[in-house]
Amino acid sequence: MAGFIKLDRSIFTHWIFQDAEKFRAFVDLIQLARWKDEKLIIGNELVDIPRGSYYTSELKLAERWGWSRNKTREYLKLLESEGMITKKGTTKGTTLTIENYRFYQDEGTTKGTSNEQPKDNERTTEGTSNRQQKDNERYTKEERKEREENKECKEGEEGEEITPPSPPSLSIPTKYHKLILDQWSELTYRTWFMDSEIVEDGQDLKIIVNSELRANAINLKYSKHLGMLLGKNIKVEIREDV
Repeated sequence: MAGFIKLDRSIFTHWIFQDAEKFRAFVDLIQLARWKDEKLIIGNELVDIPRGSYYTSELKLAERWGWSRNKTREYLKLLESEGMITKKGTTKGTTLTIENYRFYQDEGTTKGTSNEQPKDNERTTEGTSNRQQKDNERYTKEERKEREENKECKEGEEGEEITPPSPPSLSIPTKYHKLILDQWSELTYRTWFMDSEIVEDGQDLKIIVNSELRANAINLKYSKHLGMLLGKNIKVEIREDV
């Protein structure tokens, strides 16, 4: 299949990168997701598959990844609980949607993704030099420079073992961070709370984060329980300099 997917650098400090098997499966879901809205015929039923989604089943994914069906089900539950996918099941299959697909796949390109994909397919019959030139047009100057530097490093260091970066050390700056870590898992703490600033202001407890994604996840899944636990009003804010 022609074309490409993009991975944000932050994924290499995300908890999923610590487990090669889970990381591989998540990247597989990203590349399986449809790059444009589609309709599928399932039996006699027409099913809408929006961009960033994939119609499948736990059984098919288990066979694809070489996992048991129970392991596959628990993995999808984990991704859903962490706000990385949403899952909509029917009697005939399951639609998986990658959260923030458009944000990460559209960001940084100079042409719309929906227009690029057909052009990728058309270029398969063109000469290599022309295809490379058109591919490069879709990257910013910084991205092209980075790709060229990575290519040089790869050519100069072929055969050398590459050690993946270690995850950041666990930071617990306040008693509230410690309470959150004890209340939920280390994965949850690292993903949503570790980089936050937590400030007590009377009956309010402000959790200041660096992205809208983190703010939405905390508000949706954790703020109510945390407020009941502490007897405070939880207010989630996004840093002004972000």
